[in-house]
Amino acid sequence: MEELAKGLSGEIPVKVPIPQQLQLIQNDKERSAAMRQWWKAYTDRYPEFKADRSDKDFVYIVKRGGEQT
Repeated sequence: MEELAKGLSGEIPVKVPIPQQLQLIQNDKERSAAMRQWWKAYTDRYPEFKADRSDKDFVYIVKRGGEQT
């Protein structure tokens, strides 16, 4: 449970709500394409963040950097 609280990368994630209009798309291909477009625009605006994980309603993001390779 602590892993979820800190995020998969070890940092505390920030919840970004997935827009309602994307959640309402029924066609899987259309929803996937719309989500990719939305996420690309988001990462272009905030390049210092990356997705840590997601669920039905949120994408959880953490700052880039800090991870060990």
